[in-house]
Amino acid sequence: TDSFSDMGTNTLTVSVQSRGSTRTLEEDDMYAMVEENAAYLDQCSPTVSMMGTVKIGTDTTSSSVTGVSEAYFAMMGYEVASGRGIQYSAVAQRGKVCVVGAYVEQNLLGGDALGKTIKIGGVPYTVVGVLSQSGDTLTEGGRDDQVYIPYENALELMGARYVTLYIFTSTSGETAAQAKEVIDSMLYDRFQGDTDAYFTQTMEEQANLINAMMG
Repeated sequence: TDSFSDMGTNTLTVSVQSRGSTRTLEEDDMYAMVEENAAYLDQCSPTVSMMGTVKIGTDTTSSSVTGVSEAYFAMMGYEVASGRGIQYSAVAQRGKVCVVGAYVEQNLLGGDALGKTIKIGGVPYTVVGVLSQSGDTLTEGGRDDQVYIPYENALELMGARYVTLYIFTSTSGETAAQAKEVIDSMLYDRFQGDTDAYFTQTMEEQANLINAMMG
């Protein structure tokens, strides 16, 4: 519940399945939608999540690897404790840079991550940033046990062609419902009325669902 609350009531997620449709959806389509509906939509980040083999020196481990855009950290409320986040230039040029969570820095990189090289799926990445610790303790598999790279790099590592998850922010919590309508309308037209091809949900809806299940 706290994790959902931290993400804010102006956050929306869009899952694109593309079932039953021959049409494709590009990231540029989503960015254009944000620009054309600036009254409701604020930012967008294509998001590609995977479990990746991370090699540090001679040690190999498995960590959650997430491909994101330069807007992702601000959208999710993540603070960069040292270094910098992933920049637009790295996303545009598929730069081999990464941002790591506090668990990765403390337990895998000896507490000094900046400038070090780690291999993700056999590809070397330079650590340019470390996120602030999210909780009281650092746990394996938790939110701090994360590695972030440009999203197109993650697509390449997965061998995938298309992004299937997008995260949006609306201009405020009050415009989240209108933002959802804008997204649904565009996707409905794009997939020619095939509502099974996508699923859109506001963070408030997700939190309400979690609360109902817990209840």
